[in-house]
Amino acid sequence: MKSPLLLASIIFFAPLALVAETKPAATQTVIPAAQLTEGLKSGLGAIISQALGEGKLSVTPPPALAKLQTALSKTDKAETASGFSDALAATVAKLSPQMSSLLQTSVKDLSVADASSVLGGGTDAATQFLKKSAAPALREKLLPLVKQATASTGLATKAKDMLALAGPLAGFGGSKAVSDLDGYVCDQVIAQSFALMSKQEAAVRANPALLSSNPLAQKAFALFKK
Repeated sequence: MKSPLLLASIIFFAPLALVAETKPAATQTVIPAAQLTEGLKSGLGAIISQALGEGKLSVTPPPALAKLQTALSKTDKAETASGFSDALAATVAKLSPQMSSLLQTSVKDLSVADASSVLGGGTDAATQFLKKSAAPALREKLLPLVKQATASTGLATKAKDMLALAGPLAGFGGSKAVSDLDGYVCDQVIAQSFALMSKQEAAVRANPALLSSNPLAQKAFALFKK
């Protein structure tokens, strides 16, 4: 059994050992809380821009429509299937900058209290925090934009064209997929955006130099490099 004196020594010196295992106190960089928060916000803004750059966001068709595409692509109706693919790609291309803008706005709500805990979390802690706090409001704001985009690209019409040519295959969930198309695209844009953000945040945390154009953000993320 350890003596009371030995136990007291362990309790007293344990925090010092923890500091020694991380970084010597004399070399620790100190950033005021307000600057740390600003660094997190601007860094996240850069991560969003990098993750959702032109052509990076993509959405696959609903499973039922994907099956119709595959079936039609092997026939002389392949042009109809590719027309739907082109319309879906055009829809996502319209939504990508809009989603980026909505995410950038959400970042502004991060507080001083959030900064150190988010930066000190896992490799995609900031993305997960933003996903949890902003996703419900994001869907509400994005869905009207999705409806505008799908209307302008004729996405639902292209899907119905496939159904009209599919015959018996159209009964395997195709009609429901068309009626739910706007909601599906909205949810997929949100999910894929956060997936891209997660990957980019992990890259930035491993190499803060990716934020070299933003010294404050680079310094904030460097403090918690993974």
